[in-house]
Amino acid sequence: MSQLRPLRRAARFGVEAARAVVTLLVIEVCLRTGGVDTACARLGLRSDLTSARQPRAGHVVLPRRTKTPVRACCAVASAWPAGDTCLRRCLLLGHRLRQLDPVLRIGVRREDAVFAAHAWLEIDGVALDPASAGYAALGTANGAPS
Repeated sequence: MSQLRPLRRAARFGVEAARAVVTLLVIEVCLRTGGVDTACARLGLRSDLTSARQPRAGHVVLPRRTKTPVRACCAVASAWPAGDTCLRRCLLLGHRLRQLDPVLRIGVRREDAVFAAHAWLEIDGVALDPASAGYAALGTANGAPS
């Protein structure tokens, strides 16, 4: 029985990777034809692109059942021909974690003369990506009060 466990694990990973490929195809079409709002609506993902609220400090512990889908999404996104961007990865992960009600956020920063943008997911107001702390939420960058 224990010899079947690695095979089951590999099969689950394969199924999740196939789901990720199909979802990334949908994401590509949505981003190229309608933009971020269209992609979020199609994927059942909430977005907050206007609030200046920064994520709360803390750490999100994902349920154990999400381990394989998250690993598969990261593996597929890292090999995606159109590029492994934070936006694509967030849309993909947000779709797979939608039962946790994640919110897509986008932030910007300027260091010296270099402008950078970054996308991240928040669950219950806490960012899954610690790098998000280095970015001002898009609402702040648009002149919204902070």
